[in-house]
Amino acid sequence: MKRLLFFATLIGSTTLTAQHEHGNVLPCSVNLQAEEAYEADPSLRIQDSLSQVAFEQQYQDYLTNEFDPNTRSSYVIPIVFHVVHEGGPENISDEQIYDAIAKLNEDYDAANSDLSAVIPDFQGVIGNCDIEFRLATKDPNGQCHPGITRTFSQYTIDDGSGQTLGAVEAQHGVWPQNKYLNVFVVSDPNGAAGYTNYPAGWYPPNSMQGGIYLRHDYCGTIGTGSTSNRRTLPHECAHWLNIRHVWGNSNDITDPNNCSQDDLVSDTPLTQGNNGCNLAAQSCGSLDNVQNIMDYTGSCRRMFTQGQVARMHTALNNSTADRDNLWTNANLVATGTDGPGDLCIADFSSDVQVICAGSSVTFYDDSYHNVTSRNWTFTGGSPASSSSQNPTVTYNTGGVYSVSLEVSDGSSTITETKTNYIIVISDPGVSPPYSEGFEALSTVPDNSSWFIINGNSGSAWSLANVGADNTSKSAYLQNFGNYDGTTDELISETIDLSSVAASDQVVFNFEFAYNKRNAGNNEKLQFYISKDCGETWVLRKNISGSALGDAVSTSSYTPGSAEEWVYQEVTNINSDYFVSNFRYKFVFTNDGGNNLYIDNINLYPASMANILDLDVSKLILYPNPANETAVLKWQENEGKELSIVLLNSLGQEVSVVDNGYFAAGLHEVELDLSGLESGVYFVKLQTDSDADLIKLIRK
Repeated sequence: MKRLLFFATLIGSTTLTAQHEHGNVLPCSVNLQAEEAYEADPSLRIQDSLSQVAFEQQYQDYLTNEFDPNTRSSYVIPIVFHVVHEGGPENISDEQIYDAIAKLNEDYDAANSDLSAVIPDFQGVIGNCDIEFRLATKDPNGQCHPGITRTFSQYTIDDGSGQTLGAVEAQHGVWPQNKYLNVFVVSDPNGAAGYTNYPAGWYPPNSMQGGIYLRHDYCGTIGTGSTSNRRTLPHECAHWLNIRHVWGNSNDITDPNNCSQDDLVSDTPLTQGNNGCNLAAQSCGSLDNVQNIMDYTGSCRRMFTQGQVARMHTALNNSTADRDNLWTNANLVATGTDGPGDLCIADFSSDVQVICAGSSVTFYDDSYHNVTSRNWTFTGGSPASSSSQNPTVTYNTGGVYSVSLEVSDGSSTITETKTNYIIVISDPGVSPPYSEGFEALSTVPDNSSWFIINGNSGSAWSLANVGADNTSKSAYLQNFGNYDGTTDELISETIDLSSVAASDQVVFNFEFAYNKRNAGNNEKLQFYISKDCGETWVLRKNISGSALGDAVSTSSYTPGSAEEWVYQEVTNINSDYFVSNFRYKFVFTNDGGNNLYIDNINLYPASMANILDLDVSKLILYPNPANETAVLKWQENEGKELSIVLLNSLGQEVSVVDNGYFAAGLHEVELDLSGLESGVYFVKLQTDSDADLIKLIRK
């Protein structure tokens, strides 16, 4: 008969070992947090030893006097998931978390479909935990909450030091372990698939130190998860409920010495542990329970025993680490897990917000809780309304559109409307020649001609009141002192290059101004183009090192003269990109350097160069694009004879707006556009010896 060893004899440096399983083979590794605490305060080791002795006595009493595998108490455990990520695959979806909880509950209710495959030798000891893990619907302050937090942090790579927990706590506060089971989803939980701790009395009740750390691809079966890895979470939840590996307290799987250890559960045979699916294994002289969730046998795992269930129930009725408070009615009410949760938030998201005309958007209902019906309204979209949970909508006309969602739980209704939510860029875009000096803009981004991606949620592209040559504005990235290596993107509107002949060449040029903060900065400016409205991008120019600049400003940089601006050309835009929804973008990667400015952007077919070889620096035209009228504004340094002429996109004269003598000073002339068709025009300011030109778009 299997020996049931007294727990007190096993107390040692691995008593509160962090239980790791990486894939199917890696052994447990030491809980550094516990050992550090022991070193700082040796009395904690004694405290844990005494609490485990008391637990063992309670377990034996429960087995002898109360436990009946056919008459059990049911438990509900409030659970909350904290996703710690850097925007990568570790930022798993809500749906993947819901799937993980569903699979977890199947295992803890003996409802998993693969349970029937347990070999006959262990069918008679299969245990039903009667434990349900229910996603919290209220936060620690009693406010409505989805039960999932998301924290952008480098500590998604967890080293066991507590920095991951600290990042979550700093943003979302403390979710006390005496009210919730906290699961931290990360990219790397200290080199393992997952780990947690046995119940420890020295963790403060109002802390999160007793949680589970789980690698994202070992969470559930969808998204980054998989069926073969899904038992990691049930495995760690059992450790959290004071269940050992089936071979005992050793950290070395398949070690022959494990046959002299024990997991303190009588109906799990002695074993060395297994890392394969040999269902006939007899590592310690009797048949191993290879299919036990507490072994390392990967996809073979599918059961708990009745003795393990009794031990879990003992943990839930033991005061150590306050597990006995979690399932109380008062705590279920406090955490919103006494039912499906009240409908309290209407919200939604989408896979994209900026598209080209003719493209589609998929929307997601993020409302909570207990939504039974919904009614979407899509201004400008097709369909214009929907009752689906996640509808897909097509937008055929350029513009900025609002979206509304009304949700109901059958008794109450909440509506969420997001104005200017979907931005549909015209396809075809603006006709060439294209130029941007930022003079007519009041803001960047403007969700019309310019869009941005803010890589570090800090400083982003904006509009500066300084420009190249004689201009007064430019696009500006406040980059002074940014060290995190993230990128910021400045993205254009669509440009219609479909009429450009394949034999022609597209000319693109711009100017930039930049200084380093110190000589060691290594930053780069990249130029990308897209032929599908920004769905995919191709790099066409990379500016870094001395090409970006060697000048150093130890304070926040602002260009002070025209000589500080650097002219750049892009000559490799081939005919594959002569499409109706061409876009381009600037991408800057920071490294502790300084500010960047971009101005005087031009794009045009080489065949149009004859009408574009003119100075556009002194003219301002607004509004642009314009409807019935526009205003041309410029400064004359001395009086002279001038003519103001309107040209079409081919450079042909359409009309003479004005001519005569203009004195020195600031001038404004109103242009009547009522007789013009929609399209691209140019306004030319002509003298006997010189000309200035600016593009005009008639709506």
